[in-house]
Amino acid sequence: MTDWADIARTRQGLYRFLGGALLSPSAEMFDVLAQAIGVLEQRDIDMFAFSRDLRRLGRHFPADVAGDRLDVDYIRLFASGRSGALSPPTESYYRVPAKGGGIAEFVAEMQREYRSMGIGSVGLDEAPDHISTELEVMAYLCDLEAGAWMDEQTRLAGEVLDLEIRFLRRHLAGWVPLLQERVHAAQPTAFYRDLVDTVHSFVVHDKDYVRLIRDGIAE
Repeated sequence: MTDWADIARTRQGLYRFLGGALLSPSAEMFDVLAQAIGVLEQRDIDMFAFSRDLRRLGRHFPADVAGDRLDVDYIRLFASGRSGALSPPTESYYRVPAKGGGIAEFVAEMQREYRSMGIGSVGLDEAPDHISTELEVMAYLCDLEAGAWMDEQTRLAGEVLDLEIRFLRRHLAGWVPLLQERVHAAQPTAFYRDLVDTVHSFVVHDKDYVRLIRDGIAE
C-alpha cells in the first residue's frame, strides 16, 4: 500500500531544501542544507526523473559551498535588483511589464492567493513572488497534505492536492523554466547551475506527479 503521507513529507523536504538553497548563502545555512540533503538522498527517489539532478547537486555539499565566490555569484545572479540582477528570482519579473504598476498588483494578488489558502506568512523576508517564498508555500501545502493522509481524511487530502496543482500550474511550473534559462545564460558557478536544474526538474516532475495522485483519488 502506498504511503502517501510519507511521499508528501519527502516532497515537503525537497521544496524546503531547494527554497533554502536559493536564499543568500551563509555557512550556517549550508550546514543545515548539507544535513537535509543527506536525509533526502536516503529516500527512495531514484525512480523519479529529478533524482539525477538532485544527486549531482548533492555532490557540492559541503566543500563546494564555502568561500566568497558563492556569495559573489549569488549577488551577480539574483540580488542586484530588478535592473541589475542577471537572473532575477521573482516571478513578476518574468510575468508582468516593469512599468505601469503591474508588479505591485501582481504581488498583491499573490498575497490574496496566500490568504485564501490560509497562509498569513511563510516565515521568510523575501517577496511573496520570490522563488524561495513560492517553494516554501509548496512545502506548507505538502505538510497539510501529509497531515490529511495521516488522519485518513482522503477528501481533505484531495482538496489540498487541488491547491498544489493550481499553484504549480499558475506559478512555479510557468516561470521556473524562464529562470533556468536566465541562470544558464549568465554562466553561473557549477553549484547554482546544478541547483536551478534541480529546481526545474523537480517542479516539472511534481506538477505531473501530483496530478496523477489526484486522479487516482478521484477514481
